[in-house]
Amino acid sequence: MHKKFKLLQGLGFTENYLNKVANETGFIKRFRKLNGLDYLSILISSVAKEVVSYNTMASSFSNDLNKSVFRQALHKALRKDEFIVFIDRIFNELLQTKLEIASNELKHRFKRIIIQDSTIVKVHRSLFQYFSGVKNQAGQVANARIQLALDIKSNVFSLFSIDSYSINDLLAAPKLSIYYGDLVIRDRGYCCLSEIKRILNCGADFIYRYYHGFRYYDVETGQALDIYKLLKNKSRMKVKVRVGGADGPIVTMVALKVSDEIANKRRSQLKKSAKHTPSKKLLQLHSWSIFFTSIEDETLKYEEIYALYALRWRIEIIFKSMKSYLNLDKMHKVPKHQLTFIFVGKMILLLIITQFIYARIVEEIYLRTQKIISLLKLVRYLKDNTIIIIDLIKSNPQKNIGHNLFEIVTKYCLYDQRNDRTNYEQELDIIF
Repeated sequence: MHKKFKLLQGLGFTENYLNKVANETGFIKRFRKLNGLDYLSILISSVAKEVVSYNTMASSFSNDLNKSVFRQALHKALRKDEFIVFIDRIFNELLQTKLEIASNELKHRFKRIIIQDSTIVKVHRSLFQYFSGVKNQAGQVANARIQLALDIKSNVFSLFSIDSYSINDLLAAPKLSIYYGDLVIRDRGYCCLSEIKRILNCGADFIYRYYHGFRYYDVETGQALDIYKLLKNKSRMKVKVRVGGADGPIVTMVALKVSDEIANKRRSQLKKSAKHTPSKKLLQLHSWSIFFTSIEDETLKYEEIYALYALRWRIEIIFKSMKSYLNLDKMHKVPKHQLTFIFVGKMILLLIITQFIYARIVEEIYLRTQKIISLLKLVRYLKDNTIIIIDLIKSNPQKNIGHNLFEIVTKYCLYDQRNDRTNYEQELDIIF
């Protein structure tokens, strides 16, 4: 196990490399007490422990790694614009590193299955000019929007951005890189005709929830279709339609009628959240779960499309870990410069845990024990024990980190045994 856990070292993120980056970005010109790895370690430890005081950062670092540093020197170093450049480069290189960790057992027609979603995090209202948000007579709220796209076959992020609140899903959609053989799964917030055409032109496929803003047309006659009339008195439906125009792309629409309880709950939620009074037809359509896809397969069933679409749950888990355990939406009142490196530091911490540690050990632990790791529990444990992450980066041969982490994870970070429902990894295994 030890060799396999030289996580960042195997990707080129050695102590020497981090020093090289620190030097190239102008953050460190002459190495004295602290090097690039030390500053990365301070950042990871401080954001995990919610520390914003430079004095506490310095004392905590001295206790953890037996290196003394004065708070004045730390304050001077972290206030440099070059420090932001340094950690930005680390973050982006971690993000772009393509790990060959996809399981050979995942037999599927798609090279990648990309799920994309976004979430809103609150920042202090004093930063409204940088992140915008909601402003009215009662006051103003500053928000940032995080965009995340994940290939669930390899657990690798293909997009991770922190934007202003005003950059909505539709504006962010074109940022996603799409390649031949991909399957893109998104909510209707990303749905527009130009994106559908872009995905198809790349030789990829998509799954979207039904979008009422589109017009749908009969494939043969080119006549506009009334989807409610097609569904009325049917419990399920599968039909080919053109989307966006009489000569628009052909997609397969699948639908399944839901219980009255679920339908009424959906209508109630829509009425509360809608800016305008929903039309009667839109309310009626909430009696069905409807998806449309470009996947060409005559045997395709609603249940298969639903199961694939439900994979978006993984991003919800990651967002939950950001907010519940990394406290991303409970940011202290700090200057924009400090907020920036706290934000990026939390993202680096999350990337290391989800992309490198979790992605590397989840399959091996299952093969050894037939037990499944909970990503939420792993984030919570490593956030409270960041010295483990620092040791992994250092890959100290004096310590058998791999074995120790294996023991820790199997003891503290497994899913609870439940008979009433399956967890995410079990659902993923069933689908593939």
